[in-house]
Amino acid sequence: MTHTALPVATAVFGPEAAVATGHALVLGPVTPSWDDGAFFAPVIEVLAGAGLRVTVADTLSLWDESVDSMAAFTDRWRELLPGFGPVDLLCGNALGGAVAQALLPEAGPATAALLVSGPTRTDALLEARLGEIADLAASGRPGEALALLNRRVLPVSSASERDADPTPEADPTPKADEAAGRRLAAGMRLLRGIDLSPAVLAHPGPLLQIVGDRSQLVTRRHTAAAPHHEVHVVPGTGMRPHFEQAAPVSALIRAFLREKGLQ
Repeated sequence: MTHTALPVATAVFGPEAAVATGHALVLGPVTPSWDDGAFFAPVIEVLAGAGLRVTVADTLSLWDESVDSMAAFTDRWRELLPGFGPVDLLCGNALGGAVAQALLPEAGPATAALLVSGPTRTDALLEARLGEIADLAASGRPGEALALLNRRVLPVSSASERDADPTPEADPTPKADEAAGRRLAAGMRLLRGIDLSPAVLAHPGPLLQIVGDRSQLVTRRHTAAAPHHEVHVVPGTGMRPHFEQAAPVSALIRAFLREKGLQ
């Protein structure tokens, strides 16, 4: 459902208990359209099961043509953040993970952070891959851009193949309209040249970053963590470890919530 008090598409879940023990805010990845939180379904189930009220937001709802950088985009989210009320757990997936990290200074020192494939910084290879998707979308080929993104989020079969170009698939190009193309292009380009390490390293609260060891996009080298933070690399997974290895990732998140007093 859409949040009526805020200019952003949201969906609200749980908790399973009658009274919530806390509030988790989830910022979503780049999707061709808002999917009501389906992108994070296994994690939402864990969070709601732990007693948290979970608000899932379409990160790109705050984007328009006047926004040309992550800094400008984060400024919009910074202004909106208080409208969600107290946040005990700030979560983000992919682009949403980057925005969540940029917002850590505003989140409060005790706020916990849970990130799934959320880049702290980019490098030349990641930017080239994101740029390829963005260029296809911006040139009127959103279906091809979505097809390439769909291939890039899959895990590669071995570490040696992680930096190789994907083999084109025989499947039909997915349908994507002009609006989807604008979202894909914008989301990919917002990640250009980011380095959110200072915000992450200065955050005194708990933080768990989860990435796949077979990811073609966000990998361990695109993360940063202070000594009291944790980066967990999930074997055999790409950009969606929470789906590809749902059971162990869910167990990892439950342990994090228990350890940090969020369950």
